[in-house]
Amino acid sequence: MNNVKATWIAADWGATHMRAWAIGISGDVLSYNESNEGMKDLQQDQFEPTLVRLIGNWIGNDKITPVMACGMVGAREGWVETPYQQTPCVPINKNQLTAASTHDSRIQVNLVPGVMQLEPADIMRGEETQIAGFLESDPNYDGIVCLPGTHVKWVKVSEGKIRKFTTFMTGELFSVISLNTLIRHSIDASGWHQPSFEKGLMNGFENPGLIASELFSLRAESILGELDGKSARARLSGLLLGIELHGTQNYWQENPVVFIGSELLTKHYQKALQIVGGNGLSFNVEIATLSGLSSAYKQLHNN
Repeated sequence: MNNVKATWIAADWGATHMRAWAIGISGDVLSYNESNEGMKDLQQDQFEPTLVRLIGNWIGNDKITPVMACGMVGAREGWVETPYQQTPCVPINKNQLTAASTHDSRIQVNLVPGVMQLEPADIMRGEETQIAGFLESDPNYDGIVCLPGTHVKWVKVSEGKIRKFTTFMTGELFSVISLNTLIRHSIDASGWHQPSFEKGLMNGFENPGLIASELFSLRAESILGELDGKSARARLSGLLLGIELHGTQNYWQENPVVFIGSELLTKHYQKALQIVGGNGLSFNVEIATLSGLSSAYKQLHNN
């Protein structure tokens, strides 16, 4: 770590990974650190020492350094459970930030709550902060924010509020199918074939009810020598994304769409949406996260 002293610290703490930024007085990033010590691998009493180990060089003994954290760190199994806000709601409400008790007097930790929807039942943790960050740049946005990942969120946003959202387990399904079913024998661990992706995309989008049959066809085609491993990988990805886009037409049809996610995933989603008749722009995920946490910090400290 660089020996810098932060005005405050931003932390994005997910189930498998944790990222932290030292923020200076003018809002610039002074230093960055990350860890694979995610929520799922930690007991409740391990969160504070893990955090201090990561940010120790950024905090001084002469003052209290605020830490703003979002993500699964606020889940029931995390450091301290942060109650969900209920839709419709602003992405971040300072009155619902949750303080985590600490033994180290040099830090003051506040967690951003997630968002819940009662009907149909749905939840998010972490994505609300990225949405808040995007809205900092476009406060009057009226449309859809899609956040690709293991559990993809499609979110309707208007008048600065999260109105409704839906989650698709597309990323997790890809992992489970490619690693834990007979199809694993037919799929390469890496590689890509765009025509196979597009074929799978259209099959999934136009015939979502045939997914179980389409999946077995991947295995059959590979055995018969018609499909190589990288093409099978791309086809599976396309099939699952096609089903997702079929199921979210009421979100992206006739609405502007902004994607916030990794560069690779965002490119896949943009291309897929274009193929089926939609259109979407991208917004940098790190900027969204930092801007959202900065919004929370400013709300809490009246800056």
